[in-house]
Amino acid sequence: MRPKAFAPIIAVGLLPIASSPAAAHAFLRRYDLPLPLWHYLIGAGFVIALTFVFLAIFRAERSAGFTRGIDLSHTALGRFLIRSSLRRGLAWGSVSLFFFVVAAGVFGTQEDPFKNILPVFIWVIWWVGFAFLCALAGNVWPAVNPWAAVGRGAEAAIGRVSTRPLPAAIGVWPATILFFGFAWAELVWPDNAQPGKLAGAILVYSAITWSAMALYGTERWLGCGETFSLLFEWLGRFAPLGVGPGGRAVLRHYGAGLLDEGKVSSSMIVFIVTVLVTVSFDGFLHTPPWSQLFSAAFSASYDLGLIDLLGNVGARTLIVTAGLMAAPLLFLAVFLAVCATTAALLAEPRRGRPRAMAIAGLYAPTLIPIAIAYHLAHYLSLLLIEGQRVVALVSDPFGIGWNLFGTAALVPDIAVVDARFLWLFSVAAVVAGHAISVILCHIIALRNCDDRKQAIVSQLPMLALMIGYTMLSLWVLAQPIVD
Repeated sequence: MRPKAFAPIIAVGLLPIASSPAAAHAFLRRYDLPLPLWHYLIGAGFVIALTFVFLAIFRAERSAGFTRGIDLSHTALGRFLIRSSLRRGLAWGSVSLFFFVVAAGVFGTQEDPFKNILPVFIWVIWWVGFAFLCALAGNVWPAVNPWAAVGRGAEAAIGRVSTRPLPAAIGVWPATILFFGFAWAELVWPDNAQPGKLAGAILVYSAITWSAMALYGTERWLGCGETFSLLFEWLGRFAPLGVGPGGRAVLRHYGAGLLDEGKVSSSMIVFIVTVLVTVSFDGFLHTPPWSQLFSAAFSASYDLGLIDLLGNVGARTLIVTAGLMAAPLLFLAVFLAVCATTAALLAEPRRGRPRAMAIAGLYAPTLIPIAIAYHLAHYLSLLLIEGQRVVALVSDPFGIGWNLFGTAALVPDIAVVDARFLWLFSVAAVVAGHAISVILCHIIALRNCDDRKQAIVSQLPMLALMIGYTMLSLWVLAQPIVD
């Protein structure tokens, strides 16, 4: 099966998924699994369970070797990474690139999104490729964040930083709401591949961000409202390159940085769950259950007169929006139920039972490796195939007939990766991500329980969630090649 080009950009916009099964981003053509799908599902669940058994039997320490990183501050790499001149160059280079691609969206061709650099850059190079970089290497977003660079530059120019206080209860709710808006634009918005409208959405987000930075201070808003700073920070905590005490560069195990935060706030729990579930929801849009749900909802919309009021595209957009809103709430309910069960297992006669929300605050960061694994499995083919378009677009970024570097005629080679590799990669990525989450849960349990046996028993509800989500993720990824 050949994928719909630009799948995450226009799949919901064109909405063919609403009426017929669509090819997921991970698979290019029909691929017959060498084994029945249930073999993979059971095998993956067994690997996760076996990981827990090995940890329970052989791991007696509380994380010492896993969390201890190697200080790179005295190495050439460490000194290079913290150079202020490098950071300044990257910051203003990113500002220039930001305004350039937005200008391409505003002034470039509007007829064919494949001939304008903005949609490809935002949805493929930045959202997919840059997220891979932050998760697998290290978080470079603080050095290249154009919104932060402009905010800090403005503060330096006027010589004043706003000290207006933020409400104490604000948490990271602004970033959570804005991330949901970004997910809606990616998965639901019908016009998200139209260069001018996409540029307009970026400028609206920029106006919100810079206004908030002017009101509350750049650094304060980066910590609670600039959604991509929070997102890439969490992805970067999974990465091997990180920042240690005193701002020093450190090299550590994958996932070790997720143990640094301790218990996170309720708003951060919702943010992490939203990040995880919105990525998974994109895959769910390509499954038979969603097709059935959509058909039922569309029929109900017709009976209620919504089709006459909103039109076909409007009704379809409303239905997918409702699904996108329901998905994080459903997973959050399941996650809190698991945490409540864990709290019951940790109850002690003299200390009582810990609150479910407190348990959720401890374990929420362990969901990040799962989000990263699904992001890798779901979007790798998009990056490898549609990412090739940027080579042509650098020669003609506005789509007006230029050929600056002689590459404008290049077309993506869909044979660069095959379905067999992508399926095996997806299985490995999903299983590895969940296994790392199990390891992190084990470390957290040992840190917070005095009794080792109680710590191991308390992990069973979370283990069940990890096994179930592993099998569900692989089932979703496999639907385009088994239906």
